[in-house]
Amino acid sequence: MTLPDPRLPDASPRLADPCAPASGTRPRNRSLPEPARLPRPAHLLRAALVVALAALSGCVAFERAPVEELACDPELPGTWKLKADGVAKTIHIDARCHTEDWPNMGEQTMALDLTGFVLGRDRYIVVPPSVAQRAIGAPGDALIKGTPAGSVFLILYRIEDGRARAWLPDSQRALEAIAAGTLSGRKLDEKFALIEGSAQDIRAALSQHGAVLYDTQKEAIVLQRAAPASAAPASKDSR
Repeated sequence: MTLPDPRLPDASPRLADPCAPASGTRPRNRSLPEPARLPRPAHLLRAALVVALAALSGCVAFERAPVEELACDPELPGTWKLKADGVAKTIHIDARCHTEDWPNMGEQTMALDLTGFVLGRDRYIVVPPSVAQRAIGAPGDALIKGTPAGSVFLILYRIEDGRARAWLPDSQRALEAIAAGTLSGRKLDEKFALIEGSAQDIRAALSQHGAVLYDTQKEAIVLQRAAPASAAPASKDSR
């Protein structure tokens, strides 16, 4: 599935069904004056986060995590700035890779464990479907129905020069690779792929076919590490 561009105003309709294709543009009645457009910071932030966790609805699930235990990436803890169209959101990640202020699809924040594993130069965050469901506020069981127990979503990310860039799997690529026999898995519905296999099989698929699953030419979300607060100037002695 091609990830939505957070700058496009039609990204927000995907909140209702993260796996649904973008709706067509309605023809505009040019006989009517165009209403003035006002800034909608909350809307822009939600649209940006569609690309983050809602884009977990890249609709590619993995039968299991490829490691027995999840770990905290020592480069993740700290304060990060999420920016999208001038909207900034501060995210604090503690030493356990836990955050209490990950923005979800409403106006609220939620607790989230950003633990995962490292495979070569690539790092992955492991998110169970139930957690992704809460993170994006998807209706019903849109992300969890049909997926086997123990299945997960994997967010690929890389950290360079104080920037964390993350990508979600491309479901169309995954489905084509499954049909060609390149990847082991099956179609759960018309746009939802499940990559199957043992933990070792999943690791091998990520190592050998990661470029098939993740299009790193497209940025899903960018986090910029916040600069440390400057020390307060020493007070002068009063005389």
